[in-house]
Amino acid sequence: MEESFGLEKVSNWLWDNKEWVAARLKKLRKWLSPEKQSAADDEPDSGILIIGPGGVGKSTAAQMLAGGPNSRFEIPSEYQESITAETYSLEDDEKTEIVVLPGQRHRRDTWADVLAAVSAGDYRGIIVVGAYGYHSLGEISVKQHPLYQDNTTSFLAEFLTANLADELAVLKKLRPHVCANARKCWLLTLVTKQDLWWHQAEKVEEHYRTGEYNAQIDEMARHSGGRNLRHEFVFGSLIINNFTTGREEVLAKTASGYDEKLKTRSLRRLWETLYALKSWEEDQ
Repeated sequence: MEESFGLEKVSNWLWDNKEWVAARLKKLRKWLSPEKQSAADDEPDSGILIIGPGGVGKSTAAQMLAGGPNSRFEIPSEYQESITAETYSLEDDEKTEIVVLPGQRHRRDTWADVLAAVSAGDYRGIIVVGAYGYHSLGEISVKQHPLYQDNTTSFLAEFLTANLADELAVLKKLRPHVCANARKCWLLTLVTKQDLWWHQAEKVEEHYRTGEYNAQIDEMARHSGGRNLRHEFVFGSLIINNFTTGREEVLAKTASGYDEKLKTRSLRRLWETLYALKSWEEDQ
C-alpha cells in the first residue's frame, strides 16, 4: 500500500524538487511572454484565454500561470464570483495577458468582444475549465438554489447534471470562434476538483473523452484540418476541499484516499502538458 503523503511530505517534495519546479515555471513563463519583434511595439502578445462556467477554478489557474502565490501551490479556498473579465499579467512581462472570462450565465453577455478576438486569432491558447459539475455555489445556502426541493442528496444529483450540460454549452459557444480562427491555436480542457470525483475517475474521463463533449472538440479539429489546432486533457485538483456552499453546508466530502500526493501529481501533469503544447506551438 502506498504510504500516506501529508502536507509535510508535500513540502519536502517541493523542496527536494525545487530546481525542477523553478526551471519549469521559468521556461513556461518565458514561452508565454516571447520577445517582441520591435521594442517600440506596445501591443500585447497573443494571449491565453481561460473560459468555463463559474466556480470551476479559472481564476486559480490563471494565478498559477501568471506567477502569483498560487504558482507555489498556496491555493486559496474561498470562491468569489467574477463580475467582469479578469486580466492577469506575468510577473516579469506585463504585456502578456491571461484573460479569464466570468463564468456565471448572467455574465456571459460580456463575452462577445473576447470571442471575436478568438475568431481573429488573437489568442495562442485557450484553457477550457470544467469540474464534472462541481461548480461552487457562491454565498448562498443550498436551500436558496432553484434546483433544491426537499433534500441535499437529490439536489446534488440534479445540480451536477445541470452543470455538466452548462460545461457543454460553454464549449459549444466557443466552438464557432475556434473554427473561424485561421491561425495556430492550442486548446486545453482542464477538469478540476479531482478530489471530489476521484472514485469515479474512469466515468469522469469517459464523459469528457467520448460523447458530445469530445464531438465538439473533433468538430474544431476538422475545421482546422488537423494542422492548426491541438487539444489535450488534464484531470486534476487545484485544492483539496469538501464541496460546500457559502454558508459552509457540506454537499460532498473529498474522496477517501485522495491526498496531497495525488494533487501534486496532477499539478505536475498540468505543467508537463503545457510543455507539450509549447513544443507543438514552436514546431513550424
